[in-house]
Amino acid sequence: MSFKPKHTIGNKHNMITFNIILWLFFFCALLFVFSDYPIEKIDLIYTVSYLITLVPPVLLGLYFFIPKFLKKGKNILFLIIMVTSTLLFALLNIYFHDKFIDFLFPDYYFISYLRSSQTVLLFITIVFLSLFIRLAEDWVYFNQKEKATLQLELSVLKNQINPHFLFNALNVLYSLSIKNKEETTQAILQLSDILRYGIYDTDNEKILLSKEIDLVKSFIAFEKNRSAKNADITFEYLFEKDQEIPPMLLLPLIENAFKHGIKSGVQKPYVHINLEEKNNVLFFQITNNFLRKNDNNDYSGIGLENVKKRLDILFFKKHDFKMTTQNTKFNISLNIEL
Repeated sequence: MSFKPKHTIGNKHNMITFNIILWLFFFCALLFVFSDYPIEKIDLIYTVSYLITLVPPVLLGLYFFIPKFLKKGKNILFLIIMVTSTLLFALLNIYFHDKFIDFLFPDYYFISYLRSSQTVLLFITIVFLSLFIRLAEDWVYFNQKEKATLQLELSVLKNQINPHFLFNALNVLYSLSIKNKEETTQAILQLSDILRYGIYDTDNEKILLSKEIDLVKSFIAFEKNRSAKNADITFEYLFEKDQEIPPMLLLPLIENAFKHGIKSGVQKPYVHINLEEKNNVLFFQITNNFLRKNDNNDYSGIGLENVKKRLDILFFKKHDFKMTTQNTKFNISLNIEL
C-alpha cells in the first residue's frame, strides 16, 4: 500500500453569510460615526449611501484581486492595485456626496461628516480590514484542515509500519521453527514484548525515549536469532533527559539495516547503532555493511519512506535526515530538535 500525501486544502468560505455579517458590522460602525442620537432617517440614508460606494473596492479585493494576484504570489502588484482601487473609489465617494446625493434626496440637506483626507483614510481602513478578515478566515480554516490532514496521514503511516514489522517478525519465527531451534521459545517472548509495545504504546502521540530504547533492545535480541553468528551488532546509547518522542520512529531505520545489511549475505556483517540525547537534541546514527549485488541497491522501502514522511510532518524544519553509501557501507544519521 502506498500513500501519497495530499495537502490540498478546500475552501468552505460562505460568501453570502460572510458578506451579510461584514456589511452589517460596517453599517453599524458607520452609523455610530455619522449619527447624532437619536438616529434619524437622514443618518440612515447617508450611511447606506456611504456603504454603496465602499462595496465595489471591497468585493473586488475579496473576490478578484486576492485570488488573481495575492494567492499567486504577486504581492507587490496586489498591494499597488488595491491601493489604487481604494483611492479611486474614495474619490468617487467624495464626488458622489458633493454632486449627486442632494439631487437624489432633495428633501434633505446633507453635510459631509468627514474631510476628503478623512474619507480616504476611512476607505483604506475599511477595505484593508475586510481583506484582513477574509485572509484570517482562510488561515483559520487552512490550519484546521491541515491539522486534520496530517493526523490522517500519520495514522496511515503508522498502520503501514506495524504490519510491515509484523510481516518480518513472522518470517523470523518461521525460520526458527522449521529448524526446530531452541531459541524459538525465547524469540516468541521477545516478539511478545515488541507487539505489546506496538499495541499499547503506538496509540500515544509521544512515548518516553527509554521505552523506545527498550524496544530497540528487544528488536535487536529478536533479530539475532536469525543473524549470522559472526555478526557484529552493537547498540550504544546515552541520554541526559528522558525526552518524549513519537513511537516507532527509530525501529524502521534499524529494520532497514538488518534487512539490507546482515541479511544481504555480506561477509563479516555488522550493524552499529548510536543514540544520544543532549541539550534537547536527539542524535541517532546507524551504520551497516551490505553485499553489493548490483549498482542499484534499493534502500527506499516502506519503512524508510514512512520515517521520512513522519519526520517531515512531526519535525518540520527541526530535523536533519541523511543517508550515505560508500562502497559497501551504508549510513543513516538523524538529528532531531525535541
